Amino acid sequence: MSIERVENGAAFYRMLEAYYLNNGLYENIHPELFANGITTPGIKGFRNPARRAVEFHVTHTWPGGLEQAFPILSANPRLPSALKQIWDWSNWAVKKQVAVRWFALFGDWFCKVAAASSPDGETRRVYLQNIKPEHVTDFESDERGNLTAIRLDIPRQSAAVRAGMLFPPSGEMNTEIWDLERGYRAYHHRKAAGTPENSLGIPFEQRGLEEFGIDFIPFTHAPFVDFGEARGIGVFSACLDKIDEVNRMATRLHQLIFRFNKPTLAILANSTDPYGRPLPPPRLSPALGGFGSTERGEHPLEDDVIGLPGMSKVEVLVPNLNYAAHLEAIEAQMRELEEELPELTYYRYRELGSNISGRAVRLLLSQAINRTLEARANLESAFIKANKMALSLAENAGLFGKSGSPGSYAQGDFEHAFMQREVIPITAEEEANILSTEVSAGVPLELAARRRGWQTEDLRALTGRPETIDREEK
Repeated sequence: MSIERVENGAAFYRMLEAYYLNNGLYENIHPELFANGITTPGIKGFRNPARRAVEFHVTHTWPGGLEQAFPILSANPRLPSALKQIWDWSNWAVKKQVAVRWFALFGDWFCKVAAASSPDGETRRVYLQNIKPEHVTDFESDERGNLTAIRLDIPRQSAAVRAGMLFPPSGEMNTEIWDLERGYRAYHHRKAAGTPENSLGIPFEQRGLEEFGIDFIPFTHAPFVDFGEARGIGVFSACLDKIDEVNRMATRLHQLIFRFNKPTLAILANSTDPYGRPLPPPRLSPALGGFGSTERGEHPLEDDVIGLPGMSKVEVLVPNLNYAAHLEAIEAQMRELEEELPELTYYRYRELGSNISGRAVRLLLSQAINRTLEARANLESAFIKANKMALSLAENAGLFGKSGSPGSYAQGDFEHAFMQREVIPITAEEEANILSTEVSAGVPLELAARRRGWQTEDLRALTGRPETIDREEK
């Protein structure tokens, strides 16, 4: 198969993860920087905004519980319960946040639709599995974005290594290859990721797609920013040079502060000899009570109290450094980063609390909100495909039973979407003001409430006509 390949893709993903974790950042990514002719002596990640930019999307793309994060829109009344069953099998209430975090951080989300089987081979459940992008060595897709081939190379440790019987690790690798022509192959080997398939030996498992009851590759892919290339761009991937520069500036400021906040002491002698010539400064010793006592094994410069003989005195030599100007330059660089990462604006205006209205916040955060909406659309397009695949596998395995069956993919029963949600939720007061304004303009109250996304129970309470609400929904 002919598959898109990204050179050094795994190393780049690991570098992005190092920026997010920000512990020993530049020590961890030094090999990659050195390979590109970049030297960063002693630089620290003091002003690294990577984690904040990622977490903005984690808290605003799919927030809350499953019903809040995924308000389902479907003409099939049996579909919501079937989807919720898939999500329950997948532990999606927890895993959805991992999906968004990897999506924003790495710029790619890969999801595998997997099946858990009993020892006799019977399918017990179908679930969605997040795949870390660094483990996706190769893949290709058609013009609709459906994957037609994919290869995973996932490092593993043998049982002997896990038990401590072997050291160093044995370097074992699990490789999965899927394509429409040959189906699924799985290998265990001790070769590097990306090794040609014809060099991996005999697969320990090989099955055609028809054996799974499917005619598709059970994976989906979503780019955070679609650049027209095989892989996407993460939230801060295009800002690495600017992040490095502001960290370099902050590191230098910290070095100056620590260096010159312990200033050099000059010992001066104000006396002269009998001929009027100035005497040299005294050489202090423990006997004169200066700079500590050697009996305690201390370094001569560790005591705060200095004893001087005669007319001697100590003068502090403090360099005239403009720390404020250096700090202003760093803040200017952070503002430049904020232009590239509008998500950072959220953390600045959040400090204002109740002093700023929700409408003003959404206006100030319009760039970040639009970026989140674009990313959410990309992610949900792939998520809906994964849901349909999972429903097909579960239906083929008879997991829903006849009474709970949501239908079939071929008849369009699995079609669904998600209701529009605010990235920055409006308050109850704003909700009431919007409804009041629409009703004053002549919009019926029930229609205005529906347009604001009110749930069935709330509409029943509003109108007092449950039979009408039920009939309209059917």
